[in-house]
Amino acid sequence: MEPDSLAKPPAVTSIFPPGGKPGSTFELTAADAPDPWPSAAWTSHPGIKLEAIKDKKGVYKSTIAADTPVGPHLVRFYNADGSSQPRTFFVGLAGEMAEVEPNDKLDAAQLLENTPIVINGRLNKTGDVDAFSFRANKGDWIVAQCHAYSLDSPVDAFLHLHDENGSKVAFAPDTQNLDPLLAWQAAKTGVYTLTFAGLVFPFNATARFHGSAHTVYRVTISTGPFARNTYPLGVKRGSKTPVHLVGWGFEKQQAVQAAVVHATSSGETAWVGVKGLAAPVPVVLGRLPGHRETEPNNSIDSALTIDWPSAIHGRIGEADDEDRFGIMAEKGDSLRLRLRASELNSALDPVLSIEDASGGQLARDDDSGERQDAKLDWTAPADGIYHLAVSDLIRSGGNAHFYRLEIDRVTPSLNATFTPDRLVVEAGKSAEATVTIGFVDGYKGHPAVVMQGLPDGVSAQIPATEKGGTVKIKLVAAESAKPANIPLTLLVVEPGTSTIHTATTPIGMDKAGGGRLINSIDHLWLTVKPKPEPKKEAKK
Repeated sequence: MEPDSLAKPPAVTSIFPPGGKPGSTFELTAADAPDPWPSAAWTSHPGIKLEAIKDKKGVYKSTIAADTPVGPHLVRFYNADGSSQPRTFFVGLAGEMAEVEPNDKLDAAQLLENTPIVINGRLNKTGDVDAFSFRANKGDWIVAQCHAYSLDSPVDAFLHLHDENGSKVAFAPDTQNLDPLLAWQAAKTGVYTLTFAGLVFPFNATARFHGSAHTVYRVTISTGPFARNTYPLGVKRGSKTPVHLVGWGFEKQQAVQAAVVHATSSGETAWVGVKGLAAPVPVVLGRLPGHRETEPNNSIDSALTIDWPSAIHGRIGEADDEDRFGIMAEKGDSLRLRLRASELNSALDPVLSIEDASGGQLARDDDSGERQDAKLDWTAPADGIYHLAVSDLIRSGGNAHFYRLEIDRVTPSLNATFTPDRLVVEAGKSAEATVTIGFVDGYKGHPAVVMQGLPDGVSAQIPATEKGGTVKIKLVAAESAKPANIPLTLLVVEPGTSTIHTATTPIGMDKAGGGRLINSIDHLWLTVKPKPEPKKEAKK
């Protein structure tokens, strides 16, 4: 057996293709190839199975069950010495195909026979550009959605669209985080060419187009229905809620616009997909009941008084539009208001104001939230009706100026994170993880950490956590502990109450470019190694 200093868990930086369609089987390559080979793979959903192909190092037979939920999932590769970092794998709706080189010029573009289609590609080398041509009819909405940075690919990508004459008709840079989303209505029937390229991220002094073995991407190209968001933007967790899909190309297939969200996920986002749609679309999950804006509601006199806590979904539909909502509050009520728009890829630059019954402004914010969204923590000075006003900073408006206004009470709560995201423990030894518990808004409970999923022969030593802060957890493997590779869940609970919080840990590269498809995970990966065989004495 090799010494421990030479033991190496898999170090997989990228997977290709980084996604697939339900009901499909294909070969997936892990880079760099896990060594020794073969190495096993774990996925966060049982509908996705990866089986190592023994005579093809780094290649897995990948199968996606027909009922696998659309959206992002996780993949880990592991061996007896540990696990790789988790990688994101996206389950889409449209048919899929691989990029075929050479395709780095307009006159050498890869021809796509049909749309919608998902192209799984790779910018292989410095200076690489990938081009794809397809046919569109006059009036069609050509939509191209890229996932690259979103998948942890080290690139800031952009898209160009060219007509039959080679003239550039549309361009998309950073639209959703660093990834581009291009939408353009065809002025005439013909063949159009989409080019994909990008600069290295994190940035350096190199000005040339970036490429590497790990610069993988997915581009969905559509000339039919494509959803940008749902309306409402969010639904209540645990509910079954009808939503309207909003985007481009629905004129001829309006039936595609109706969907139902089964909000059973424990995360903050669910993904919705219906037959005929090019790509799934995210919808926000929360605990607040929802209301939809109804016009006219520009003035105090026309404002709709609503019950709260709740979430309001609306749109600033035209220039100078302003939406108002009335709420009843008692003196001393502490409100937490969040106006979410830019965070959800809306065109709205949101402004949130609180007004008294006569229209006098009591509070205002325009950029304290995520991605310069608005948020206010505010205490009612007296009993009465107050009005919440939503507008755009530069007084613009349109169909893409949608928002979610969350009206909640300031409630004591806790949060919890852990590190590292994976541990290795040898039989007869121990390893440590750290859980950090934060008390928020005056929380005064007495939480305890509980670890779920421990394999036989492994125990957890967890100190008291009444005051929160940093908690060191020691995992102890008995001499008889058998080898294992398993995900564990760390719960923070308050005995005698319903307070249960699942601890998470952030993943991915530097977030300077915005969020990715998956930004945190709720499991700690544990590898249990057998006790080394005693060394044999050398013969004299």
